[in-house]
Amino acid sequence: MDEQERVGFAHRRLSIIDLSNAAAQPMVSRDGRYVTTFNGEIFNYRVISKMLSGKGYGFNAASDTAVLAPLYDLKGPDMLHDLEGMFAFSIWDRQKKRLFLARDHTGIKPLYYSLSSGRLIFASELKAICRILSSITVDTDALKEYLTFLWTPGERTLVQQIRKLRPGHYLTAEFREGLHTEIRRWYRPPQAPLIGGRPGYDHSKTPEGLRSLLDDVVSDQCTSDVPIGAFLSGGVDSSAVVASMVATGHRPTRTYCVDTSGRNASNEGFDEDFPFAERVARHLNVPLTRVTLDEDAILDGLPDLPLLLDEPTADPAALLVEAIAKHARADGVKVLLTGTGGDDIFSGYRRHLTARLRERFGAWPRIAQAGAGAARLLPDGATRRRFEKLLGLIGHADSDTFLLNAFNQNSLPNALGLLKGASEGITDAAFDNALTSGLEETKGQNLLNRLLYLEMCGFLPDHNLNYTDKACMIAGVEARVPLIDPRLIDFMSDVDPRLKIKGLEPKWFFKQAVAARLPSEVLTRRKVGFGAPVRRLCTAGRGRELIEAALFSNSMVKDNFDQEKLRIFWDRTLSGRSDGVYLALTIAMTGWLWEALRATGLRDS
Repeated sequence: MDEQERVGFAHRRLSIIDLSNAAAQPMVSRDGRYVTTFNGEIFNYRVISKMLSGKGYGFNAASDTAVLAPLYDLKGPDMLHDLEGMFAFSIWDRQKKRLFLARDHTGIKPLYYSLSSGRLIFASELKAICRILSSITVDTDALKEYLTFLWTPGERTLVQQIRKLRPGHYLTAEFREGLHTEIRRWYRPPQAPLIGGRPGYDHSKTPEGLRSLLDDVVSDQCTSDVPIGAFLSGGVDSSAVVASMVATGHRPTRTYCVDTSGRNASNEGFDEDFPFAERVARHLNVPLTRVTLDEDAILDGLPDLPLLLDEPTADPAALLVEAIAKHARADGVKVLLTGTGGDDIFSGYRRHLTARLRERFGAWPRIAQAGAGAARLLPDGATRRRFEKLLGLIGHADSDTFLLNAFNQNSLPNALGLLKGASEGITDAAFDNALTSGLEETKGQNLLNRLLYLEMCGFLPDHNLNYTDKACMIAGVEARVPLIDPRLIDFMSDVDPRLKIKGLEPKWFFKQAVAARLPSEVLTRRKVGFGAPVRRLCTAGRGRELIEAALFSNSMVKDNFDQEKLRIFWDRTLSGRSDGVYLALTIAMTGWLWEALRATGLRDS
């Protein structure tokens, strides 16, 4: 605490590198000028340490935290380009009365901040800031984004007074005759160079080169002074990471897979992982722990989920991650490598395949119209809904509209039309966020590569990475995500899209890179979502009671949503006339989050 400047820091440490008190935080530099508080890991800290020592800096060379202040003293904000790792950190310069906040390349580590009443408050969790603010209000623009995407792409949060520092950005604040802040972008995901107005691809890159680079990245990310384990779902991504750990001599202490095939579980495609994980574990000769989670446990966790995530994210996958992390921590494993981000970087989602088809054949509005009739002949269920969404994407002639709609999880007329004061027949939303800015930044690029860029602008940091990090950290476990290392992102940026998805084969280039290390059935298995049967859970029994209580009794929901329209919408969902379960869960999540934040003693205005 600098009492004269009214600047203070607090830190709760998860010790991974240098477990001694010499690495405790907040950390004051040896000359007393800088105070550092840091969340994450710097994997190349030994290289940086050697360079700084050669320039005469003194610090605790065993700690990755300790290299940040001298590196900042040497290079200022340009220091960020030297860092290989995942991080959100602050450095307070006592001499210049300047605060430096930075977030890593892709947003692995969260960083929230609030600017109000001439003060800056920042934290790794939104709820921590809410405990300091005197009042909060709903950000209606963010609410519209949650209803549309299930997450907010960019800086907004549900709380108007709190923002997220975007991935690859830093914030500086100076305290001289008031508070002055500035935000700048220091990292931008690379794209294929435009040559004569067309993207140029590097045809010298090979799957073997990708495999070698993956091994380098995984080896670097196994830097730790505590035991390291891994997620192992039996899918290509997590299996490839574990295989690379074995190949580089960093065999995991244990691997973990969730099995939801126990009591009350359904066969909706969410309980297929464990047999494949067993096959991979035998193939690689690594220990595998089975973590069971039944539907009662999922329902128990749903109302508390949004406060855990600081976001009303309507995806129970975080509960599965939390279950694994708690089990790992009980086993004494404090670090888990994951396959998170593999789909986002290597082109594994259905929307990526759709983009490749559009790029090859153009928009097919007539085919989409004809297919819509065929879709109605299919039995109602997840397969039909996916087919209908695919047809809807195919039918959009405008590329920008296609790209934005690829991330829409809910029908805009259904979602935004439920808000109080919404106009009838609403069909679009004038969004201004990380996705829309990404459209401008990718003009001239291949459609698939534009979509992959947008993944890194929103879905990856604001959904996948957010729930992975927080669900692990709540259990005292650090999740590491080697597949989105900037070196891999850079490698894939100018690989020909026809090799990323070859024919109808998603992730072809990546699968070729790891094929020799994995069982063939893992490479050919159909893609399975990491989650739970939300549609069935929320429309029957206790799950239905939870959702209905949130929709029709929660004060935040009643204040912001038209109750008559909400009742009609819910009745149509229960009768099967519309597919509104995820939208209903999103609305419930916003209510649960706001209720939890108000319980901190805030004056809600």
